[in-house]
Amino acid sequence: MITSGISSHKTFDGQLVATYARIGDIELARKVFDKLPQKGVDTWNAIIIASSRNDRPVEVIDLYRQMILEGVRPDSSTFTVSIKACASLLDVKVGKEIRLRAVECGYEFDLFVLSSVMNLYAKCGEMDEARDVFHKMPRKDLVSWTTMMTGFAQSGRANEAIDVYRLMQKEGVEGDRVVILGLIQACANLGDTKMGLSVHGYIIRRDLPKDAVVKTSLIDMYAKTGHLDLAFRVFKKMHYRNVVSWSALISGCAQNGFAGNALELLIEMQTSGFNPDLVSLVSALLACSQIGFLKLGRSIHGYIVRRLFSNPVSGTALVDMYSKCGSLSCARALFDRMDSRDSISWNAMIASYGIHGHGKEALLLFLQMTETNLKPNHATFASLLSALSHSGLVEEGKKFKHDGFLA
Repeated sequence: MITSGISSHKTFDGQLVATYARIGDIELARKVFDKLPQKGVDTWNAIIIASSRNDRPVEVIDLYRQMILEGVRPDSSTFTVSIKACASLLDVKVGKEIRLRAVECGYEFDLFVLSSVMNLYAKCGEMDEARDVFHKMPRKDLVSWTTMMTGFAQSGRANEAIDVYRLMQKEGVEGDRVVILGLIQACANLGDTKMGLSVHGYIIRRDLPKDAVVKTSLIDMYAKTGHLDLAFRVFKKMHYRNVVSWSALISGCAQNGFAGNALELLIEMQTSGFNPDLVSLVSALLACSQIGFLKLGRSIHGYIVRRLFSNPVSGTALVDMYSKCGSLSCARALFDRMDSRDSISWNAMIASYGIHGHGKEALLLFLQMTETNLKPNHATFASLLSALSHSGLVEEGKKFKHDGFLA
């Protein structure tokens, strides 16, 4: 019926494509779509939505472009799903192009299109643009408020995340689990214990779901604000703990200087049947560096190698651990073997030479860094000047300032 061209009902064609997609046969849906002699907007939307539901954002964008080339006018659904695909790909440039076309087609104030655009900007960290879209929305639902608040929280703009939440309360919109998680993250980033306690109290009073994700976020928040007693209290009340909750508490202990507690928790975590992840291992290395526990640090190094956790994050933590535990040669050997180094890795090694009073080696390493594609930052210069100062090479430090390295 389809291949012979008998079917000319475009809505039916779209429903047929959508039916194959719904039963999970996206390949057959695409074959049917490709054989259709004529395709209306419903048919295009059916295959675009099917591709989106099967997590194929690149295919969604390709279909959208093909649709435009064939002269089919997109509608609200087309634009909404296509912009959502751009958000998945973090492709703000193409997203803006699609939004411009949506405006040209009369969908400038369409709620679904605006929500999709706002989500795109939030995911790409362009929160000022997201806020402009938010203010243009004719009405704001819970998803819109949540996108704004979590977007600000994840972009490190905690104050603005809390401002959105307060405005949301003033408008009489009740927050859900996602809003609460965003708010807890904002309090953690801001170090606002008072607000954090208020949010925790709100969760209890409203009897909101207190699953492992929410409780782990509370542990992380209390640990980052220095309230380890409260972090431990939440942890002990958890009926179900996962690797992330263990890691959050271990990290909290290490970051707050309680190295012994961090290492005890790592052992307890393994005894409870959980394999440490990268976060807990890096935190344990920090704890080892704080108390000079080289033997355990070496053991953790072996575990990282066996578990294939080697990356710039673990490599930098190992360099720092070996250096602070007195094994500078091991730190340098490890640094030289790292497959990829970021600026933090270079800074750690330069600082390591500084700790041990090897200013000339720190200077040579700095000069080596300047020959790479990485640009030294303020932390690099601070590490270098500290190394030169500890080695009595004050004049060399002054020379850097005079030569314009330190603007």
